[in-house]
Amino acid sequence: MADRSDDKFDEVRRAWIARRQGWSTIQRRRAEQLGRKVRARQRELTAAVPDPHDDTVIPPLWLRTGKSPASQVELVGVLLAVALVPIGWLGGVVLKTVVVHLIPGTLRAFPIAALLWAGAVLGLPIVLLYDPAPTFGQMVLTPWLCSQVAAVPVVAGVYGIAEGWLAVSGSDQWWPLTPPKPLITAEDAAEILGPYDATGPGLFDASPLPEHGERTPPW
Repeated sequence: MADRSDDKFDEVRRAWIARRQGWSTIQRRRAEQLGRKVRARQRELTAAVPDPHDDTVIPPLWLRTGKSPASQVELVGVLLAVALVPIGWLGGVVLKTVVVHLIPGTLRAFPIAALLWAGAVLGLPIVLLYDPAPTFGQMVLTPWLCSQVAAVPVVAGVYGIAEGWLAVSGSDQWWPLTPPKPLITAEDAAEILGPYDATGPGLFDASPLPEHGERTPPW
């Protein structure tokens, strides 16, 4: 199984989503997918194999719409998002994927605050500077294209919340960079590890010598 940089956070993210999923079948599926990844690594590393029956995952949204009112509500929301910001949604998914691959090498957490505020800053000119013109392109097409740009960081930030990154310390900060690794000198290593003992282990266990009494002549 390929190693991923964000694998170390899968369990805490799964637990965070499971506690807050409520009626959402989308969030339940996310928690089940993360749980499956965690158990797959446990099978590779330990002899205590988790129950394979726990690896069941509910089907994708478009395959479960007729079974649950909750999934029907979610499908309507997804279709509205696709209709309103299709380019912004695709761009947000790509941006989210890029950010996740920066963890934990460059970033130590998902920058949810930075992404959401970036979307707000990009969307502010649409509200303040929009001056509708008589042509259809300037009246509808221009603000629609601007909204796609503003939706990219917003969608990425919402995905960060939905995928449980708030469970990772630092995700609510502006830009949580990974601190550089400290350089350890030879003196620091000696202080941490202690003095080097060149004496090898003994071949026999040491035991105290017996105490002899006074020797007397045989006659």
